[in-house]
Amino acid sequence: EIHKVFSDQARKTIDNLNPATIIGLSATPKSNMNILVTITGLELKDEAMVKLDMHIIPPSTNISTGWKNMLKELKTKRDKLEKIAKKNEANTGTYIRPIALIQVEATGKDQRGKGRVHSLDAKEYLIDLGIPEHEIGIKTSSQNDIEDEDLLSRDNERRYIITKEALREGWDCPFAYMLGIIPNVGSNTGVTQLVGRILRQPYARKTKVKELDESYVYYFRGNTRVMLDRVTAGFKNEGLEDLTI
Repeated sequence: EIHKVFSDQARKTIDNLNPATIIGLSATPKSNMNILVTITGLELKDEAMVKLDMHIIPPSTNISTGWKNMLKELKTKRDKLEKIAKKNEANTGTYIRPIALIQVEATGKDQRGKGRVHSLDAKEYLIDLGIPEHEIGIKTSSQNDIEDEDLLSRDNERRYIITKEALREGWDCPFAYMLGIIPNVGSNTGVTQLVGRILRQPYARKTKVKELDESYVYYFRGNTRVMLDRVTAGFKNEGLEDLTI
């Protein structure tokens, strides 16, 4: 993430170390960096490193049914993906446990009950849908249920991770297949970073099972055109702008 240490202060700190050479990696290099090598999105796609196509699923029912209906649809799809993954594992030995990320509007103990969907509201509804509590994790600035967990382990049982902004950058789990967006996409710039969290292909190789080689985004509030713009911006943020078509 070399772009994060390109401020004047950061550069002075590095200069004080008197390095002969600095080599960095970045999905979003600064314009005045001396770029030595560029890896395009198409190259990553050819190397089976990204889950494409990405399916963007708008509300299927009246908006008044709200976020709960979206989570119900998300659960149905995730359950279907897991059945497909288990069948694929029986045939190939490749273990995949599809994980759904859910973006809420509020976190923190003092933020609940103020008219916004809180992380605990989402967790309680998932439990109401029959999901065991140990399969749900909350990842926020104040609560980290998945800290030090190996999400790729067969012994791990997390299938739903609830967040607001804590997963926007610096978190990658190739088992993350789905994103459910509760905030209105029109005012939700966090979607841009979250899109990148569900792009990595498990084990950097295709399963040759269509559903397991693609990713899925659900939302229930906001204009479809804006949603597409957010996804496009998300691809650009990951250095994959040549894949936005």
